[in-house]
Amino acid sequence: MTSEAEIRTKSRPTCALCGREGEFLYLNQIDRMFGAPGEWNLKRCTNEQCLLVWLDPMPVEEDIGKAYARYYTHAPSGRARCRGVLNQIFLLMKREYLAEKYEYELSTGWLRIPWVGRLLRLFPSRRAEADGEVRFLDAVPHGRLLDIGCGSGDWLLSMRELGWDVTGVDPDDNAARVGRERGLNVNCGALEQQNFPNDSFDAVTLNHVIEHVPDPIGTLMECIRILKPGGKLVVFTPNWLSLGHQIYGEFWRGLEPPRHLHIFSFESLHGALGLAGFKRSFIFPWIATSMIYESYLLKRGWRGSVGEAHRHLLARLCARFFSAAERLLIKWNPSVADCVVAIAV
Repeated sequence: MTSEAEIRTKSRPTCALCGREGEFLYLNQIDRMFGAPGEWNLKRCTNEQCLLVWLDPMPVEEDIGKAYARYYTHAPSGRARCRGVLNQIFLLMKREYLAEKYEYELSTGWLRIPWVGRLLRLFPSRRAEADGEVRFLDAVPHGRLLDIGCGSGDWLLSMRELGWDVTGVDPDDNAARVGRERGLNVNCGALEQQNFPNDSFDAVTLNHVIEHVPDPIGTLMECIRILKPGGKLVVFTPNWLSLGHQIYGEFWRGLEPPRHLHIFSFESLHGALGLAGFKRSFIFPWIATSMIYESYLLKRGWRGSVGEAHRHLLARLCARFFSAAERLLIKWNPSVADCVVAIAV
């Protein structure tokens, strides 16, 4: 007999992308962050042109929800107000930058100083924050946007303010309910269960979601079906070949068993998009300071939710130093970055 909390599993001996056998990368890993039950093995694809990592055995789909019982996306995070003169200056620069690069209209009441946005290019980390806030999406008048794995809808609210007609999907019923209470159109369940009509959306985003789905190729194929011709898909996901993983090993935040079912590299993400049918994709590195921050804490025995750890000064300094080093190194080797971004049309 199995206990009610236990997560049932099934064998996954071969790669979901190329079908090649895998070799063990880690054995008997536990959930160090949210205490999901079980021990987990990670395999690495032996095909050097693929390099996917996955769980074997893997949770059965009916039990995956048990791994999210204490997950941190259930409730709205709230919006921190920018305080201080310096933060207000950066906010003005960011708004002008988004208006110039992505053609978003600024809300009335803001003083327009167009050249100020160009100054943001002098601050690479701040500029990356601005790009990440809109996930590299150009403004589309009356455009329809779908965020898969939207949580309680914080990002959808910000994109609605920028003019998008937003829709969200999340498998967690509590998160979807909170999103609806905030006035958002959020559906509960997997993307494939929603039965959206063909050519429904101008943009679809998966921000740290593709690693959570049991059938990444099927999910990407569904994205193609519901995107309008010329529509854009944006994917953020951990890169297991990163420098951070090499240093922190089994404590690297991007592994996160048993919720991360498939962990990608530049090669495997490009291969997955091609198998799904995307003809054009652009893949590039993404610096994730929070991933190093939490990896540092995990290696030192930290347990608990993300929000409980944000006051650790030494971890914060380590993460900022590490991120600055990665920002220099990716000019020669993009795969050192802890995350990878794909934009596919």
